[in-house]
Amino acid sequence: MKLLNKSEILSALSKHPIGRGTEATTYDAGRYVVRVPHTVKIDKAFRENLSNDTYNYQKVDNIHGRRNFGQPLYNLTDPKSGAVMLSVCKKVDGITTNDLVEEPLTTKQKSDAMAVAIEKMRIMASAPQKSYRRLVDDLNHLAGTNFTIDPCEGNMLINPTTGRFYIIDLRPVKNIRNVGDLILLLLTDIPDMPDNAEYFELEQKIVNKLMRAAQSCGLSVPEQLKLKPRALEVIKSEAARQLYKNNYQNIALHTHTK
Repeated sequence: MKLLNKSEILSALSKHPIGRGTEATTYDAGRYVVRVPHTVKIDKAFRENLSNDTYNYQKVDNIHGRRNFGQPLYNLTDPKSGAVMLSVCKKVDGITTNDLVEEPLTTKQKSDAMAVAIEKMRIMASAPQKSYRRLVDDLNHLAGTNFTIDPCEGNMLINPTTGRFYIIDLRPVKNIRNVGDLILLLLTDIPDMPDNAEYFELEQKIVNKLMRAAQSCGLSVPEQLKLKPRALEVIKSEAARQLYKNNYQNIALHTHTK
């Protein structure tokens, strides 16, 4: 692994961020991504410390192998407190699969949200079945680690060219997740969404491919979890909702990852 030099990091931090989550802001650094916690202020003192090699290098064990969750490869930490000042992470090329849509919404805002969601759903619905199997396989891999997914908007990307899904922004806790959580990462929840034939058709294709993948791969959980009520709310069409309900109990369970 080739480290980013000081100039490359400073150059990345001088640009507009490419993402802003609940805990950190991310910046494009070419072959990598620089992630800065919100607790860190990028000011003159920070830049001087970075330029003067004040921060300590801390390698992060990569337990995920060649899988790409946008995970950190190394940190720069404060020599006194040990706090992480920034992380250099694997880069994931793609667009978010869903978006946060909050009420109240005007008629135009709801229409715009639907248009954006449909555009993304076209890409997801056309993704090959193997992309959904890889997604479930990633979920099974995480079940054997002390990391879990955070099923919130913006925490999954899809590469429009390859159709490959990428779960990002993992949480360093052990927590059982299942297919319902993947649905929350795939679909945009549009409040009081009106009937839309194309939206419903695309949604049905996506849920169908996901359930087929789950049945093909099985789930690495010790017991079948209940249907996720939140997933049933996010799914808007009755046909897709029935696909989720009717196929859920047919997913094989195993307690080991591949």
